[in-house]
Amino acid sequence: MCDEKVNRCECINKTFEQLKGFENLAAAQKATGCGIECEGCLPYLKLMFASGETAFDLEDPRLADYQ
Repeated sequence: MCDEKVNRCECINKTFEQLKGFENLAAAQKATGCGIECEGCLPYLKLMFASGETAFDLEDPRLADYQ
């Protein structure tokens, strides 16, 4: 099992910690383009804005609620 955490939007090279400063996902996307290009981090971004956490297990079970 891999202990590596998902903690960034690779497409724009910004960490969730950096993006957490935005009011919400829509504001972060408008300002940075996060979660738009490949959309791989989109469920993680949604979970980040809902939970306030900035690093997640690759298969975090809560992601099912943010697909």
